[in-house]
Amino acid sequence: MTNRLRASSLATIAATFLSFGAPQGSFADGRGDWSGYAWQKIEVSACRANGTGLACPPYHQKWDWKRNQWVDIALAFDPSSNTVAITQRLTNNDPGDRDYVCVTALIVDASGTDLVAHHQNWDIGSGEVIEQSFSYSALALETARTIHIGSKQCRDGAADDADVYAHVLAGIAH
Repeated sequence: MTNRLRASSLATIAATFLSFGAPQGSFADGRGDWSGYAWQKIEVSACRANGTGLACPPYHQKWDWKRNQWVDIALAFDPSSNTVAITQRLTNNDPGDRDYVCVTALIVDASGTDLVAHHQNWDIGSGEVIEQSFSYSALALETARTIHIGSKQCRDGAADDADVYAHVLAGIAH
C-alpha cells in the first residue's frame, strides 16, 4: 500500500470516527444525539387533513421487545398556530415488570435540523397505563419534512438522556 493511499484511508477512518462526536452524530436527521432507541420514521407528507390541521400516522412500538409493553404516540400539526400536539401513552401489560421508559420525538426539516424535540422519561409499573398530551410551538414548522419517534427502556433511571434533551433543546432556534 502506498503512503498516499494509506494516508487517504486513515483520513477516511478518522473522519468517520469524528462524525460520531458531532452534534448530529452519524445521522443527519436529528437522531444522532440519541443512543439505543428503536426508531420509526413518519414523513410529514403522510399526515392527512383532520379539520384543524394535519393528523399523522400513529406510532406503536414496544419499549422492551420481549415483553407486552407498548408506547403509542398520536401527533397532529396546527399550521395556523405553528403548533404540534403530541399525545403519548405507555401501556405496561407485563404482570411483574417496572421500567423507566424514554420516548423521544424529533420533527426535522429537509436538511435534518431539529425543529421540535419531545422527550419524556416515565416510570411505569406493571399493569399501569399512563397518558399525557403535550403542545409545542416552532418557528418554521411549515418546513417540517420528517418525524422520528423512538423509544427505549432507560436503564439509568429517571435522568437517563436528560442531558441529551437539554443539549438538543439548546440547539433549536426559537
